Amino acid sequence: MTRRLLSLISLALIALVCAAFVRANAAPLTLDVFAATIRPSAGQALVGAFVAGWLVGTIGALRSLWRLGRERVQLRRALKLAEAEARTLRATAPAHAR
Repeated sequence: MTRRLLSLISLALIALVCAAFVRANAAPLTLDVFAATIRPSAGQALVGAFVAGWLVGTIGALRSLWRLGRERVQLRRALKLAEAEARTLRATAPAHAR
């Protein structure tokens, strides 16, 4: 509960800081994006660039986490096979090796 409340407060604080930043940097810019031309304020352009960078970073992190999860499943399977093989070898060991 406390973690969720702190997250909401942090998100609200970041939103307020972004809003103040956009208001303080109201100078218009002209951006050519592919075939379109848009005219955001300087603050909007910087906040948009920040959000786009955050999204790209999050997607990259999720991709890495997915890879780690897949590797974990493969390692778990390999461990089960190795344990089964060890049990089989112990069960079939000659009498003098026990």
